[in-house]
Amino acid sequence: MTAPQRPAIAAQADRLNSPSMGSQTERTADMVATLDQRPEGVRQIERAARLLAPLGPPVIVFNASHSGSRLLALMLARLGVFMGSNLNESEDSLDLFELVKYIVEAHTPDYSRLFAEGDSGLTARVEAAIDAHLADRPPSQPWGWKLCETGHVLPVISRLFPGARCIHLLRDGRDVAFSPFLAPKAPFWRKIYFNDDRISSWRGLRMTQRAYRAHGHVFNAARWVNSVTLGRAHGAMLGERYLEMRYEQLVSDPQGELARAAEFLGMAAAHFDAGEVSARSVGKWRRERPRQIAEAMEVLEPTLGAFGYGDDRDSAPARAGGLIRRLFER
Repeated sequence: MTAPQRPAIAAQADRLNSPSMGSQTERTADMVATLDQRPEGVRQIERAARLLAPLGPPVIVFNASHSGSRLLALMLARLGVFMGSNLNESEDSLDLFELVKYIVEAHTPDYSRLFAEGDSGLTARVEAAIDAHLADRPPSQPWGWKLCETGHVLPVISRLFPGARCIHLLRDGRDVAFSPFLAPKAPFWRKIYFNDDRISSWRGLRMTQRAYRAHGHVFNAARWVNSVTLGRAHGAMLGERYLEMRYEQLVSDPQGELARAAEFLGMAAAHFDAGEVSARSVGKWRRERPRQIAEAMEVLEPTLGAFGYGDDRDSAPARAGGLIRRLFER
């Protein structure tokens, strides 16, 4: 700042502090407040977003649980993304889980009341979760998190972090259906499965551990349908800040998919050896009993097809059938 500038700024400050100018400033503030007729909840979230803005935009990975997102989180870390200080064995952020769990239990799936009236405790919870998540973050390092259930609260998270870039990892719903998970007993998990914490039964099945042990593949199919449907719907609202990836492609071409993620994030590509991944679990649903597969398919369809799965033309019987058809068509 040059010397001639200082007296001018000081004089301006004196005018602002004068009674007449002070009253004018107050009148301007009142006028702005009057013009801003947006609901209190929206303004509250925007205030929180301004507090978080200096952190920079995060990279957010979400998916239906058991979709293989641990691998994607490790690949993002290879790119140089700090994925959190407190992670479980699946690379989920334990700190963000507490925040997401609160938002799901208090507000999901209808956020209209939150956006209208606000939530007096939300900002403090957000700050506490992010502070703990970033406790070990090196200065200025790109950051993000992986948490499967984030897709359920994306309407809130995307307002808190308006520059966030989100990656939705998809996986064949049949493989997810036959991956053991948690029963929908607690209110949080009932919402993750069915968007309703008051549901007590579904298709004649109670929300109990016993029912889940016997029909876990059917429950998991419902959870997959709910997760991917909400994830795509919420993600589509982000436009170019939303990317869908597939676990099957991630394990078949890890280097290519990592380069694709790097391009999406505007980061330099990194090396990821194909020997670091395994495709053994892809298509594991084929080893299950036909009756259970049929039961899962009753729930998965038509969503499975809408997400590009369910076409078995690459299977051996399908290839044989295709060859026979081509022979008759000649």
